[in-house]
Amino acid sequence: MKEKISSWFSALGGKLTQLKNWFLLTKFWAFIEKIVRYISVGLRYVFYPITWIKKRTYDRMRYDNQKVFASILFLTPVLLGFFLFFAYPIIMSFIYSFSEVTIFDGKTQILFGQYLEGPKGEEVAIKDLFHNYKFALQGHGTFIIELWNTVQTTVIDTVVITIFSLLIAVMLNGEYKGRGFVRAVFFLPVVFNSEALDTALEATEAIDQVLTNAGTGSGELAKLFDLTLFMESIGVPVWLVTFLSDITGAIYRTITYSGVQILVFLAAIQSVPGHLYEAAKIEGATAYESFWKITLPMVSPQIVTVVVYTIVDSFLRSEINTIIDYQFVQNEIGYHAAMSWLYVIVSVIILAVAVGILNKVVFYQDDKK
Repeated sequence: MKEKISSWFSALGGKLTQLKNWFLLTKFWAFIEKIVRYISVGLRYVFYPITWIKKRTYDRMRYDNQKVFASILFLTPVLLGFFLFFAYPIIMSFIYSFSEVTIFDGKTQILFGQYLEGPKGEEVAIKDLFHNYKFALQGHGTFIIELWNTVQTTVIDTVVITIFSLLIAVMLNGEYKGRGFVRAVFFLPVVFNSEALDTALEATEAIDQVLTNAGTGSGELAKLFDLTLFMESIGVPVWLVTFLSDITGAIYRTITYSGVQILVFLAAIQSVPGHLYEAAKIEGATAYESFWKITLPMVSPQIVTVVVYTIVDSFLRSEINTIIDYQFVQNEIGYHAAMSWLYVIVSVIILAVAVGILNKVVFYQDDKK
């Protein structure tokens, strides 16, 4: 009897404990709900002026003006960052490009223009504002040549990479097994161009240095994987080796720098409404006709994005940056600024021409006018 009473009291105690826990939990959630309610009401009053302004300004705008306003709103953080961190260096760089800049005891001295001696040796006879630009275009031995090579390479790479990326994106959008793996393979070059690969290459250079110190000669590690040297050693004609090397390098460069562009085109293709392809299929259109009539026009706005990205990426990878940086290392600040501005002007001209041509053929779909 005592055991039954004891078990009954134990069960009752357990029930009371559960009831107490439930009550405390319910009370806790009620408290949280009250806090959330107060916060939401407070935020409503805080943002009421913004809501009031929105109803009387943004909501009464035309749709085109709403898009412009939204664009400016989202660009505001970028514009603030530009004016806070980049505007002053750009202005000073522009001034440096017309000046002689010297650094003495940690102090920067700017002499606007270049002062030359006169025929009788008198001081400050001639003032030349464009002496830095003249040096970059005429006095420097390799800058103008490398700049022209960069322009040619940029134009070719932009056309080839854009077409290649679009075709690969169309292929990757198909339905087949292992599609995810194939997509990852085409994006691997983006990873290979990252800091991790640079670290690995630095390690390779360290190993090559060890081999050099051991007396095996410089560059022995690279020679082990040099296909050009191997083909020449087995008797392949030099002209054929050069041709194959150039073709291989072009293919490698195209695949390596197409990862981001492929992703952009792939996302654009996947956003095309499926009913357009269904209607075309019902009308008897082939896959070739669907590509030219549906896919290409619908993804054409992204072509502008891809072209701009490719041009900027190509300029950033150019060897001309090494020449410009060398002037800075030599404390030739004026020459460095002038070369940088020439580089920027050429890149802006190429961007303007490319965007101007593409905007005439781009199709923008807009459901609301």
